[in-house]
Amino acid sequence: MRMKLVFLTLSMSICCASAVRAQKPAPAALAGRVSSDAEGPMEGVLVRAKGEGKTISVTVVTDHKGRYSFPASRLASGKYNVDIRAVGYDLAAPTTVDVVAGVTLNADLKLVKTKDLVPQLTSAEWLLSVPGTEPQKNQLFRCAACHSLTPIVQSAYDEQGWETTFARMRSYSEQAVLEHPVSLPYKVSVQPDPEFAKYLTSINLSSTSEWKYELKTLPRPTGRATRVIITEYDLPAPGRLPHDADLDEKGMIWYNDFREPLIGRLDPRTGETKEWTMPPLKPGFPEGTLSIEFNREGYLWIPRFRQGGYTRFDPRTEKFQTWLVPPEHNDARAIQPQVAAAPDGTAWFPGGESLLIFKVDSETGHVTTYPMYPDFHPDEKGSGIIQFSYSATPMGHSTYGLAADSHSNIYICDIVGGNIGKIDGKTGKVTLYKTPTLNSGPRRVSVDAQDRVWFGEYYSDKLGMFDPKTEQFKEWTAPTPWLGPYPAKADKNGDVWTSGMGADLVDRLDVKTGKFTEYMLPTVNANIRHIDVDNSTSPIAVWVAEVHQGKIAKIEPLD
Repeated sequence: MRMKLVFLTLSMSICCASAVRAQKPAPAALAGRVSSDAEGPMEGVLVRAKGEGKTISVTVVTDHKGRYSFPASRLASGKYNVDIRAVGYDLAAPTTVDVVAGVTLNADLKLVKTKDLVPQLTSAEWLLSVPGTEPQKNQLFRCAACHSLTPIVQSAYDEQGWETTFARMRSYSEQAVLEHPVSLPYKVSVQPDPEFAKYLTSINLSSTSEWKYELKTLPRPTGRATRVIITEYDLPAPGRLPHDADLDEKGMIWYNDFREPLIGRLDPRTGETKEWTMPPLKPGFPEGTLSIEFNREGYLWIPRFRQGGYTRFDPRTEKFQTWLVPPEHNDARAIQPQVAAAPDGTAWFPGGESLLIFKVDSETGHVTTYPMYPDFHPDEKGSGIIQFSYSATPMGHSTYGLAADSHSNIYICDIVGGNIGKIDGKTGKVTLYKTPTLNSGPRRVSVDAQDRVWFGEYYSDKLGMFDPKTEQFKEWTAPTPWLGPYPAKADKNGDVWTSGMGADLVDRLDVKTGKFTEYMLPTVNANIRHIDVDNSTSPIAVWVAEVHQGKIAKIEPLD
């Protein structure tokens, strides 16, 4: 009996010891506490470490006691520059640390109130700060697609200066950024907009040396939003504008460029990249692309946007194959912004201003043309056409995003009409469903494993879902104003992810509770337009391209 008791006691001791070992936190390479005189220990401060001369940085977030910790597996031995993101604060002094394998380096960080808040503000924070009516701010919000709102509020343009600026900037393509303007391939007639010009002079520095309104900031992350690791990868050339970042079956990340005619592959394990340049289709036309998508056979589809074609890339042979837009629809205004790769092997592309959709059969090379909307037909070319631009006035229709379900039906986002459309994959018949929020601006769309349709509602700060089985919608409002939800994608756990161009936040929706968790990116004014989910990991990981910062980011929630 005594031996049984001894054995039982020993067994319990071993089990308890194993449990203690299992709960022991992973060793840290770098840890410390972040504080300031104004707040003491600070929660929600992003602490970023980047090796000197390296292209990869790792970011963690402080907890409610101001503590941060980099797992030893994330920082190899070497010298790292450390910086922070906490709106309203700067590091008291530049910080460099030497990480040594097997040793936990402690580095407490002291923050001081910033002397220059402006570079830290996102477009969403400017929209919260400036006075104005909702229509005025809505119009201003559209400027954030090409650049942050900081240059607008810092400018000294008077009303005539703004009218001249409107004429210049509205002749630019969507690929334009301040550092690299790209003109549209056709002449644009720009109407004067004296009301908007007058409004902009009321919020800029044209008649005053300082703003007469309070600069408002968004709160730092708290609670669950602090339990995350974010890895950023710099792309190889200055000025890269990666629009999308898509994960392949081998764990490689593929990206396109909004300015250059190229696609690239990033190896997340090493940070190494390889790029391929696509053949030109329309010399002199804007060359960048807006989206990419893998099909089930592992080919990468690239709609050529303003180049008048659809290109497919085979990663195995590194060869391109291209189909052209039918010549009767391939004029100077032809655009192909998005692609849906259907399970039946076809690929679908919206035609932008032509209000058509094109289906490419890659086996036969045949391109089929369908009207995208029930009230428009191909022989009505010119009827109902709107200018495809971020400053377009909501009227008529315009398809931006599209995705295929498991039966090769196609779902479209009618960003201008505020509809979700279903295209029968066999007949091309289109049925439109109006979103519950009018003028919601559905933008990019995905279809989950249950064939439910998820989309960002760009103009209403909502995330939407359409269930084709019941033909019913559900909507959830993002907690941060002016986020501008752009994409939407469900993960294997049923959470849904979205982001936008205005606030540097990646939002995670718990559909069961309706609660959002917002993870902040380390880089200011990143400009996010697409999300891909890695369901092979546990917890899952999310990938985004930081369009205006030339980076690819991996967001890894710790729960």
